[in-house]
Amino acid sequence: MMTQDSHTPSASAKNRAARLLAVQAIYQREVNGIEDAASLAAEYMAHRAGMEIDGEKLVEPEPDLLKTLIFGVIEKEEDLRDIVQKNRGGEGEEVKAPEPLMMACLLCGSYELVFSQDVDFPIIISDYVEVAKAFYEGREPGLVNAILDSVRKVARD
Repeated sequence: MMTQDSHTPSASAKNRAARLLAVQAIYQREVNGIEDAASLAAEYMAHRAGMEIDGEKLVEPEPDLLKTLIFGVIEKEEDLRDIVQKNRGGEGEEVKAPEPLMMACLLCGSYELVFSQDVDFPIIISDYVEVAKAFYEGREPGLVNAILDSVRKVARD
C-alpha cells in the first residue's frame, strides 16, 4: 500500500498510485460489468484517490496516467487480452485464465508496455509487480513479472 507521509509525494509515487487505482478500476469493471470508462475514471478520481485506510492517507495518483490507463485498457481490451494470452506460456497445455484481479494487473501493465513507449519498461514492470504484492502474498507477483517481461520482449524489441 502506498501511503503519503508529511512531504509531497514524488512523481514516481504518484504514478505507482495511479497504476494501483487503475488495476482496481479495471478489476471493478470486470466484476461489476461497468462499461462506461468516463464514469469509472470519475468515480476513482473523486472517491478513491487519496482516500484513507487505517488512518493513513494514500498517495494521490497522477490523474492523467490514471485516466489514460482506464480509458486505454477499456478501448484496447480485446487486443490486450489476446496479448496477455499469447504471453502466458504453457503452450501445448490447457492453461487456466487468470482470475479477474490478476487479469486487471496484466491488462494495465500490457497496455503501458505497448502504448507508452516513452516510459522505461523496467519502471512499468516493477510498478505492476509492486501492485501485485499489494494484493497477493504468493507467487502471483513473480507471475506478473514473467508475463509482463514476455509482453515487453514482443512489444519493445
